[in-house]
Amino acid sequence: MATPAPRSLADALRAFDDDRLAALLRRRPDLMHPVPSDMTALAARATSGPSVARCLDGLDALALHVLRVAAEEDPISRKAAATRAAAPLGPDAVAACTRALDELVGLGLVWGTARQLHVVLPVRDQVADAPVPPWPRPELTTATTVARADQVDALAAVHAREAVGLVRDLLDDWAAHPPGVLRSGALALRDFAHARTRLHTDWPRTSLTIELARAALLVADDEDAPPHWVPTDQYDSWLAKPAGEQWLDLVDAWLALPRLASLADERTQVLSAERDRRAIPVLRRDVVELLAASPPGTACEPAAIEAVLDDREPRRSGELRALTVAATIREAEDLGVTGAGALATAVRALIGGDDPATARRAALAALAAALPDDIDHVLVQADLTIVAPGPLAPEASRRLRMVADVESRGHATVYRVTEDSIRRALDVGWDAAAIHELLERLSQTPVPQPLTYLIDDVARRHGAVRVGPALSYVRSDDPEVLSALVADRRLRNLSLRRIADTVLISQSPTSELLTALRGAGLAPAAEGPDGAVVVRRPDERRVRTPRPATVATRRADPERLAAAAVRSLRAADGAGRSASTAGPAASVELHPQSASAVVVALRRALADTRSVWLGYAGTDGAVSSQVVDPIRLHGGVLTAFDHRTDTVRDFSVSRVTAVADA
Repeated sequence: MATPAPRSLADALRAFDDDRLAALLRRRPDLMHPVPSDMTALAARATSGPSVARCLDGLDALALHVLRVAAEEDPISRKAAATRAAAPLGPDAVAACTRALDELVGLGLVWGTARQLHVVLPVRDQVADAPVPPWPRPELTTATTVARADQVDALAAVHAREAVGLVRDLLDDWAAHPPGVLRSGALALRDFAHARTRLHTDWPRTSLTIELARAALLVADDEDAPPHWVPTDQYDSWLAKPAGEQWLDLVDAWLALPRLASLADERTQVLSAERDRRAIPVLRRDVVELLAASPPGTACEPAAIEAVLDDREPRRSGELRALTVAATIREAEDLGVTGAGALATAVRALIGGDDPATARRAALAALAAALPDDIDHVLVQADLTIVAPGPLAPEASRRLRMVADVESRGHATVYRVTEDSIRRALDVGWDAAAIHELLERLSQTPVPQPLTYLIDDVARRHGAVRVGPALSYVRSDDPEVLSALVADRRLRNLSLRRIADTVLISQSPTSELLTALRGAGLAPAAEGPDGAVVVRRPDERRVRTPRPATVATRRADPERLAAAAVRSLRAADGAGRSASTAGPAASVELHPQSASAVVVALRRALADTRSVWLGYAGTDGAVSSQVVDPIRLHGGVLTAFDHRTDTVRDFSVSRVTAVADA
């Protein structure tokens, strides 16, 4: 006897076998959150406008084209729909159109028999303007070989090392001079400009460095009054890690970053939540996965990547996708994810493994093989520049930055020694001997005489004039120096007045007095109330690492939840119900257990995928027992299939009194 034709989508869904129905729920997860009460409710939800729109957004261009053709005639046969859809594409597209039509039936957008197919009503209006897709379908055919895989890895490793160094330099500076937090939560433009100057990079890379530090929880708002951006205690842990792990932490933060940092300019409010877009992390990972699909050592044109993504999900194409593709390619190069446009082996291993821990170990191994070794020497030149011909060891780099300013970055980092940089080291407690010792230890060549003379001269003059509170006073062992200061017209606004041969006082604050004297060519040292020179060593502030801004919502295992949902739908619809599925008629005696024992038992049941007896206290305090199949345990809630009601329901863990094997 022939199976009668379905009269509605609900009838068509009833005819699905369990595997096909579970596949539908996995493809359209919004249909089972929460689980519908029966097939009629499932069909109603599947034909609702928001659910249909969400499903259409995930369809490729060919499927949308086939759906539009099928909607032009109601009903339409399976053969006619495939033939008409393939007509503008070519005879070789008939098979692809037929497969697309079968997929649409499996998604619940089309239902019926092979002779009479119907398109659900909400679809008709939403696909009316679907264009004819390109045929054959776009592929990454424009990929070009740029270098051997080992050359790509070596270049990417250099960029990776530099990215880690930029984050470290930024946060070392912010530890001593934390910038303020605007009311919007963003970074002030002047602080953004200062960071760019300190890092000696362009605006996009400075923005990327700041955003990565924030996304990796290495810096946070200290929530003081006024608030400042301060390195977290996690930053100290991050510094102790090997360079490869430091870089992987930044890559993980970048893949989840909801902003396009490389689009920043001098007017951009970095760290502003207003720039967040939830679609950006998904698009960024799509781009990286396409790069991973290309052969090693090949680069892909942005236009080719956009064409493939537009074919996969044409309804989501637009300006944001184009910007994301371009920004991802640039940021990947700056971060060391790619080298010369080709994906690095470490990233291929990171995103290609099924097990995250195994993938991370493989990525670390690949990166370790490509990372250049740290160097412990520099070249000191007579023009007062210092060249590090490779990645300088972190501690050596930090100490060198205290006595010299970074002039340029690249494969070799160039530092320049100035009077200000030497004075900076003296202000934090160094002396001339310590500076000489550092340079002699790091330099492979003798320290040039001009640099030695400069250090000694600045150190000799440093502290010759001392400034302290009086309101402020100026003291010098040389009375003639003070006489010159009193006569200097540039210092008239300080209202200097001599009170002794070696002491002047002023009504200006100490900070203004220090600035004015330095502007006049002097090198004053700050003096405390006890007469000792004040070592102005800025305290490196830290703030507790905040919780991640985005809390990951751990859903149940899709396979397990879909199977439970199908079971519930069958039971509610009158199909597949039996005495055994209703659970045992009699209950068991359950002895009360502690909360920790309950949680442990539920986790074991989840891991073993087995049924358990559950003691559950109702709102009236009465305890009932029922057999359940645990599906998910999260946030103090147990999601399980209840054998007594044949439904998927939630149980509050705090009300579970006992758990026993069924």
